[in-house]
Amino acid sequence: MRIIENVINNMKIRSKLIISYLLIVIVTVVIIGGYLTSRMNNIVVQNAISEGRYNNKTIKSRMEESLKLAINTSDMIYQDDNIHALVTENYNNYGDVVTAYSSFNVLNDYLVYYNDFNSIKLYVDNETLLNGSNIIKVDDEIRESEWYKNAIDGKGIITWLYKKDETTKNYNLSLVRSINSDSRGNIGVLVISVNIGKLGDIVRDERYRSSILLDGRVVYSNSLPIGEMADLGKSEAEASYYYDVKEEFNEDGDHSILNTFKIDKSFNNTFQVLVEVPVDLITLESKNVITKSIIIIALAIFCSLIVILYFSKNFADRINVLRNEMHKVVKGNFNIKKSISGNDEISEVYDDLYFMMESINKLIDEVYVRKIQQEKLMVKQKEAEFKMLASQINPHFLYNTLETIRMRAFCNGDRELAGIVKKLGKIMRRNLEVSNESVSFESEIELVKNYLEIQELRFKGKVEHEFNIEVESKKYKILPLLLQPIVENAFVHGLEGTKEKGKITVSAFEDLGYLIVEISDNGCGMTRERLEFINENLGKTNKKENGHQSIGMGNINERIKIFYGEKYGIHVFSELNIGTKVVLILPAIEGEENKC
Repeated sequence: MRIIENVINNMKIRSKLIISYLLIVIVTVVIIGGYLTSRMNNIVVQNAISEGRYNNKTIKSRMEESLKLAINTSDMIYQDDNIHALVTENYNNYGDVVTAYSSFNVLNDYLVYYNDFNSIKLYVDNETLLNGSNIIKVDDEIRESEWYKNAIDGKGIITWLYKKDETTKNYNLSLVRSINSDSRGNIGVLVISVNIGKLGDIVRDERYRSSILLDGRVVYSNSLPIGEMADLGKSEAEASYYYDVKEEFNEDGDHSILNTFKIDKSFNNTFQVLVEVPVDLITLESKNVITKSIIIIALAIFCSLIVILYFSKNFADRINVLRNEMHKVVKGNFNIKKSISGNDEISEVYDDLYFMMESINKLIDEVYVRKIQQEKLMVKQKEAEFKMLASQINPHFLYNTLETIRMRAFCNGDRELAGIVKKLGKIMRRNLEVSNESVSFESEIELVKNYLEIQELRFKGKVEHEFNIEVESKKYKILPLLLQPIVENAFVHGLEGTKEKGKITVSAFEDLGYLIVEISDNGCGMTRERLEFINENLGKTNKKENGHQSIGMGNINERIKIFYGEKYGIHVFSELNIGTKVVLILPAIEGEENKC
């Protein structure tokens, strides 16, 4: 393994490219091509075999329909007492026979109704009868024939024969059975010849070589000689006991499908449907396509090999130029060409090399400048931290002073003033205690209540508020200072300046994992243009004229989206002279804390 690695490492880039191409492209094409070729042949063959199986079942089904019709017809004739009486009567003269024949047309009617039959003949051993189209008087030749003897011995058992018709001299597939009666004994032998053309219709238009066999003899086929025994590859005795579908590849490479079965009430005979799928002919077309594809692939590989040889030489030459110029730089010689030809990655690497040398001094200067700037920034940050610490002194002092005023007012009996100062103190303490931790939803609601109660005392009789909290506020956590600024906006921009009594409603409910908070007022509202402007600019942070940042709706919306995700935030709805509603969509978080 190490020897191979050393050989690869010692090879030139051009050689590596050519060998990589040969190994990756040609080997891959050969493997994939071979797999696809084999796969395509298998698919074509399997589809053809599946079609052959389906055709075999179809032929069998249609054949059973035709043969069962002959069986049912023979049963009706077997049980027809009128026929029994007709052929067993001893007639005095031929005129009586003709009269009897003319008044009885049942057998002709069957032929008219069912075109599946060539003929229906009843062979009767009665010397007083005449030969007719359907009733044949048995003579010595018929009486000594093997088929007649077997039918008499069968005593009504149905047998199928490939039999020659005495009138037409044609061979037909025929149902043969004797007709017996308890009262009259043996009446005759019934022969129903199946229409060979009907059987031919079943297999004539089949795509593959198809044959119908009776006890191994070809009854009808679109490929084998009719009337001869078929070579099924097994003994006749074995065939009579094998009632299933057998598939095998024969010596010619064809896939043969042999379906052996019996017809109801016909247990002395075995029928077979043979379908042969010519695999070689089926795959011939796909082989031609594969051959053409191989030729095209070979030409493509040859052309691509020429191209890779050219590009590998060009690539190696440019690498050599880059290496030589870098070698100069290594030795301290910065006098190199400004650029090399081309706009590819190699030229980009060379340009980077050139610019790197030019930029060394500039980079050194920039490093010192950045270091100085960082030190200044750290000093400013320390100053800001100190100012923030100092800014907390005055609010604490003011809060303590308010607490002293509240106690004096309480002691002097002015409870209303004491209540106002207490609520204001809670608001100030809450603002002082704001940190980067999430707070309970209940504390935010309490902050809003304190603010609204102070405002109601300021505007006695002019404003009122209502809370519809449909959730258990103690168990939810939200970012601090989300609600009070919006309520303050409702007063400043909604209710102040209105003549009618103002009302602010705060509602909260949970829906599909969201905590929905709605803050609405019945103030002056706003125009559609103003509403669109506000909704479009919710992501921007508002600034006061004195330069201090306010926690406006834009700021609140930005905080919500940063810490909860883009699907959360604020939506504003308003109608002029009707009022405004601000909807906050927050996650329903229970007991979790979020860093703000």
